[in-house]
Amino acid sequence: MAQKQLIKTPWLIAGQFMNNIGMSFIWPLTTIYMHNVLGKSLTETGVVLMLNSVANVLASTIGGRIFDRGNPYHLLLMGIGLNGLANFALIFFHGWPWYPLLLVVTGFASGWLNTMFNALAASVPRDKVRRTFTLMYLAANLGVVFGTMLVGIVYSMGMQLLFSLTTSLFVIFLIIALFEYNVDSSNVTGVDPRQGQNVQLPRANFHIVWTFFISLFIIWLLYEQWVSNLSVYMTNLGMPLRNYSFLWTINAGLLVLIQSILSLLGDRIKNLYYQFFFGMLFVGLSFLSLVIAHDYPHFIFAMVLLTIGEATWSPAMPTLVSQLSPISAKGRYQGLVQAFCALGRSLGPLFGGVIIDNWSYKALFLLAFVVLLIVLAVNVGVVHLNHPRAVNYMKTDLKTNVSRETK
Repeated sequence: MAQKQLIKTPWLIAGQFMNNIGMSFIWPLTTIYMHNVLGKSLTETGVVLMLNSVANVLASTIGGRIFDRGNPYHLLLMGIGLNGLANFALIFFHGWPWYPLLLVVTGFASGWLNTMFNALAASVPRDKVRRTFTLMYLAANLGVVFGTMLVGIVYSMGMQLLFSLTTSLFVIFLIIALFEYNVDSSNVTGVDPRQGQNVQLPRANFHIVWTFFISLFIIWLLYEQWVSNLSVYMTNLGMPLRNYSFLWTINAGLLVLIQSILSLLGDRIKNLYYQFFFGMLFVGLSFLSLVIAHDYPHFIFAMVLLTIGEATWSPAMPTLVSQLSPISAKGRYQGLVQAFCALGRSLGPLFGGVIIDNWSYKALFLLAFVVLLIVLAVNVGVVHLNHPRAVNYMKTDLKTNVSRETK
């Protein structure tokens, strides 16, 4: 099969869309299925979900490092194949203990694929990197929207049909990947995959990037409170569960709208750091508004603030990391982006539960606001001190960078 020079952006976006549709067929029903059908406790369900997230973190970390030394085409096919095989097995084995075991496998495969896609997006022509990340984040959200819309309908028809559909989806995904993702690995990673690399970031880049990673962990740790604990808080206030569900419909619609606008604006937003800071501020303000929220319009207002923040900082982060990391280490650092996100999500419910059990929901929301303000201040300070000395690898000459890294 003939190799291509580069993967076309539309095929990257299509792959991200299909991967997220497939995965959003599984994660929304896990708690309900394990508790109501398999008869397992919420604690057991929580442990399974945590193991799924741990597998995701491991895959993101390992996959990113291998990406820089291996053949991205083969690595991507491996991830799609593993996910497809796990979903195929779930058609026949969705009882205990096979369901949780295979769920952990899908968690690993999902983390692996997300890292591969981020690393590939970071390796497109540098004048298209920013727009590619925005479009891929939009595609991921559209995949989640369509998947979660369909899963309720399909779930009522039986688990065999649900996993048959996800398996079919990954088969189609595999066929697309076979023909469209077979590119010259040196054009993607920037180096011969047989050459071992031990690339060190410049000190200024190191300080900014690792501040971003720790910030990612904290942001997702706190963001997860919206996903895991807010529903209980709203029902305790006497609101029906459908009101909470509708908040995420608002979230999905606004994400699509805002990210479509950002993709059209492209490089007109000159400073991505400001976009990241702006987004983090709005996520913090969403928690502050929850402190005083007692009726449904206040919760809608808080969700609007959260969505504005999420839509602006989320695509900015991997683009900034791509700017600050050398081309022969794109996979490693994009893998760490995924790993810190997954780690924050996995510990979020436990963190929130401890705060709520010992204090209150309002204490949790206020703490989240204060912590995010501190994180924002730290990021502004670190960027201000280090940005003038940081190397932007998306502006420097590619061949010069590759030769410098391989010396």
